[in-house]
Amino acid sequence: MTDGSIIEGYRALKTKDLKTAHRIFRSIIGSSADRQNTDDALLGLSITYRELGELDDAIDVAKKVVGSHTDRKIALFDLGNYYEEVGQHALAIQNYDLSITCDPDFSDAYINRGIAWYNLGKMEHARRDFKNGLDIDKRSSRAMANLGIVLLEEKKYEKAIDLFDRSLEEDPENIHALCGKGLALFNLDRYDDSIICFDAALSINPDFYIANYYKGHILKKLDLLEEAEEAINEAIGSRDNYALAWFELGEIYRSRKEDKKALQSYDRAIKIHGDQFEEALFQKGSLLMRSGDLHGAVDSFRKICKSNPYIPVVWIEMGVALSRMKGRKEKAVSALKNALYLKPSDPDASFHLAGLYIEDGQPEKALPVLKKALSFGVDPRIGSLLARTYIMLRMYKEAISAADDVVTKDPDHPEAWLLMGRAYNSLGRTEEYKQCLRKYLHLVPDDDGVRKELGTSS
Repeated sequence: MTDGSIIEGYRALKTKDLKTAHRIFRSIIGSSADRQNTDDALLGLSITYRELGELDDAIDVAKKVVGSHTDRKIALFDLGNYYEEVGQHALAIQNYDLSITCDPDFSDAYINRGIAWYNLGKMEHARRDFKNGLDIDKRSSRAMANLGIVLLEEKKYEKAIDLFDRSLEEDPENIHALCGKGLALFNLDRYDDSIICFDAALSINPDFYIANYYKGHILKKLDLLEEAEEAINEAIGSRDNYALAWFELGEIYRSRKEDKKALQSYDRAIKIHGDQFEEALFQKGSLLMRSGDLHGAVDSFRKICKSNPYIPVVWIEMGVALSRMKGRKEKAVSALKNALYLKPSDPDASFHLAGLYIEDGQPEKALPVLKKALSFGVDPRIGSLLARTYIMLRMYKEAISAADDVVTKDPDHPEAWLLMGRAYNSLGRTEEYKQCLRKYLHLVPDDDGVRKELGTSS
C-alpha cells in the first residue's frame, strides 16, 4: 500500500462512501509495514466507525491509535471525544487530562474537558477549563460560547449574551453561540429575538437538531403548537434518537389531548433514554391513569420509584392509581404514607390518604392526618374533609369550627357551607342550619336535593 491509498480512504470518508473507506483502511492496517500509514489508517477507521454510528468499535480502534500514533496528544484527544459522545464523561476527562499533559497549551483539550465537566454538573470545573482555553487562545469562539453557556445555567443572562456576542464576532457561524444567545433572550422574555437566533443557526446548518429542539420548546411555551410540532419533527428528522425531542413532541400532543400520539412519543423517549427518563415515565403514567389503564400507570410510576424513590408526587399518583384498583388499598395507603414521609406538608397526599381511611370506614385514622395537614396552613379541601370526618365521628362543634375556617378563607366554598349547616342541624340549631344551606344554594343553585332538604326542614 502507498500513501495514495490513505488519501483515497480519506477521500471516501469525506464523500460519506463509508463502505469504501472501511475497506481501504482495513486493507492498509492489514498489509502496510509503514507505521505512519498504519497510524493514519487506524485514525481513519475510527472516524469511519463513528460515522457509521458504531461508537464502541470506534473507541476500540481509537485505543489502538493511542498506543501507536506518533502524535499521542491528538490520539488521546480523539479518544476523549468518543467517550464524551457515548456519555462516559469520566473516561473522557481522563483522556483529556493525558492529552493536556502531553501539551499544556492544548486549548481544545481544555474546552472539551470543560464540556465533559459541564455534562457531569460540575460547573466550577467547567468554568475553569473554559477560562483556561480562553487564556491560551484569547480569540477562541468555542471557549467564549461555552463560558456563556455556564453563565446561562447560572441565570446570568445579560453576561451570557455578552459572551455569545463576542464569540460570534470571532465566528459568525458558531451555531452553539447562536443557540445560547437564543435561550438567554427567551429567558429575558425577548421571544422574537430568540427565534431569530435559532433560525440563524438553522440557516447555517439546517440539520442542527438542537436549534430546532429549542425553537420548538419555546414555540410550545408560547402556545404555538403547530409551529412547535413542525420544529420538533425537524429535530427528530435530523436525529431520530434524540429523547428530549420525542418527549417534547409528547408534551405537544398532550396539550392537544391527543393522548394516543402522546403515549407513542413518550414511549419512544423512554426507549431511547431508558427508565431514568423520569418525566416521560410520569407523564405516560398520568395519561394511562386518565385513560383507565391503572396497571400501566402503576408500572410507569413504580419504575420511577425504583430508580429514584424520593419524589413525593410520584408516590401520590401511584397511591391514587392503586386506590382505584380492586384489592390494592393497602398498597395505596403505603404509597401515600411514603409521599408524606418525604413531604409532610403535601396537601394532596394528606387528602388522598385521609379519603382512603374514610372510604374504609376508619374516620378515626383520617383525623390525625387531616389535623396535621392543616397545621401547615388552611387548605379548603383538607378543611372540608376534616369537617366531614368530624360529622362521621359525631363531633359536630368541631365540624362547625373546621368548616368555618374554610369559609373564612374561601367564602365561596360550597361544600364547607353544606357541612356546617348539617352539623348545626345535628345540634338542633335550625336557623343556622337553614342559613348555611341558603348560602350553599346561592353557590350551587341546581342542587335540587339540597333545595328539597331546605324546603322540608323544620
